[in-house]
Amino acid sequence: MLALNRIDNHLTGFAYQAFTFPRFRYRLQVLKPEGSTVAIAASDANEPVGLALADILPDGKAAEVLSIFVEKKYRNRRVGTSLLARLEEELLSRGCASVNLVYTTGQPTTLALENLLQKCNWTPPQPRMIVCKSTTDKIANAPWMQKATLPAAYQIFPWVEITAEERIFIEQQQAAEPWIPPQLIPFENEENFEPLNSVGLRYRGQVVGWVITHRIAPDTIRYTCSFVRQDLQKMGRIIPLYVRAIKIQEKAGIPKGIWTVPFVYTSMVSFVKKRMAPYMISIDESRGSFKSLGDGGTNVFLE
Repeated sequence: MLALNRIDNHLTGFAYQAFTFPRFRYRLQVLKPEGSTVAIAASDANEPVGLALADILPDGKAAEVLSIFVEKKYRNRRVGTSLLARLEEELLSRGCASVNLVYTTGQPTTLALENLLQKCNWTPPQPRMIVCKSTTDKIANAPWMQKATLPAAYQIFPWVEITAEERIFIEQQQAAEPWIPPQLIPFENEENFEPLNSVGLRYRGQVVGWVITHRIAPDTIRYTCSFVRQDLQKMGRIIPLYVRAIKIQEKAGIPKGIWTVPFVYTSMVSFVKKRMAPYMISIDESRGSFKSLGDGGTNVFLE
């Protein structure tokens, strides 16, 4: 008989590690009854068949669903619906007023996930980013990889070499007159960043741009955060930053890359579609959905 239970300890969590993404598995090893990670497990005769995993954000009022997984032979039996409903109930009982979920299209489970969100009364998914995947040998054939140059007034430097004074200056500028979109502030994206090919751009001695990367697998680097000051964007000054970072990655023998571009940055989205697309393995979307908790829940039917 199928059962739903909250996992409160790492011993039980260990049995469900294969039911979430590798980057989240450590959370199942440090579970605590009042911890920020909430895990709801589905089992059949004590055998694991499904898992829903969420993280309560620091303000305690919102949460993010990290993953939902159901074993193949248990799909289309409302197990996913039941897992998500039970997860919502648990988050509401912990004081969360809302919950969101972000996912990438192009997966075999995309349609099933979107159907699940619709059944559970989540908002229609909204596009957030373009997600591009390629290899260094493929993207090296792009013409702009060969032609990107910078005038003498510019200097590309390893991000690890940014000085304390430069950090303070950027923070003071941002406080006085914001010039960096909040999600592209470099210091907000530095946790576990990849020092190998995260780079910055100086113009006449002042830091005006950056590409911050993360190693998400031994053979894959994600280009997480990229920005160049607005008055320099139309001159394409960000392209040499990408070229330098990609060439460093290629030289290091790391073959795979992922590039994410928010849809709000229309010029960069246009660049991706027109000039990067021919050299990509895939181009998908990151989408987000949201639900206010306590507005009428999702019925739980576990059959």
